[in-house]
Amino acid sequence: MDMKKNRLFAGALFIALCCLGFTGCKSDDDTETVITFEDVNLGTTGFWNGNDLTGSPSSYVLWGQTVTEYAGSFKSGILTCNNVYNATYGSWSGIACSSHTNMDSIGYRNQYSVYASSGASGSSNFALLCPFDSSTCSFSKAVDIQSLMINNSTYAYWALKDGKDGYGATTKFKTGDYFYITITGFDENGLKTDSVNYYLADFRDGKSYICQNWTNVSLTTLGKIKSMSFKMKSTDTGDNGMNTPSYACIDNIVYK
Repeated sequence: MDMKKNRLFAGALFIALCCLGFTGCKSDDDTETVITFEDVNLGTTGFWNGNDLTGSPSSYVLWGQTVTEYAGSFKSGILTCNNVYNATYGSWSGIACSSHTNMDSIGYRNQYSVYASSGASGSSNFALLCPFDSSTCSFSKAVDIQSLMINNSTYAYWALKDGKDGYGATTKFKTGDYFYITITGFDENGLKTDSVNYYLADFRDGKSYICQNWTNVSLTTLGKIKSMSFKMKSTDTGDNGMNTPSYACIDNIVYK
């Protein structure tokens, strides 16, 4: 009888330990990974904007002139960030990568700087968004997106704070003004999962907020996604579109 009880006790203990092991350990799917952009080679300029012409070229005629663009991308971890470089005008749109931290110089010539002394968490590199329409990035596999860090670029910050953009096209923000970014997730079939708005400046309802620090934005409502897009909207908008520089900086994208 004692031997039988011992066997029953040993069996119960084994089952309990197994259950504890299954509930106490994390699976690989629960492991958080961070896209830091530190693995992007920025060369001697401290930024990448597609001007290495590694993208796919295409041309069109605008105002009687042939314009050549290169649709390219750069990678960090399993994330691919899309970019279009205009070789004719030396401009770009989409997503670039930078390590510039000049917080004082105003205007387009300082377009690659974040309004901070470093990337997020004291890092060097960060991604720079400049969506004429939208900026896009995609993961090599579907992920459970968690969050990212965001901040204003120096170019946008001084336009929002003092109406200074180097050209006189912007207006200092006042009561009722806002500038926000919309982050939208898409699943493996390209279907929208959800969107998150983050206000880079908000002067509504008695507020006078301008983002000037790396700030965490939760993206858990987007769920399991394969890609993201970024769009911006500002109350400082004219006949030719948004006057506020359509720039923002992101870093430390966390996913499971």
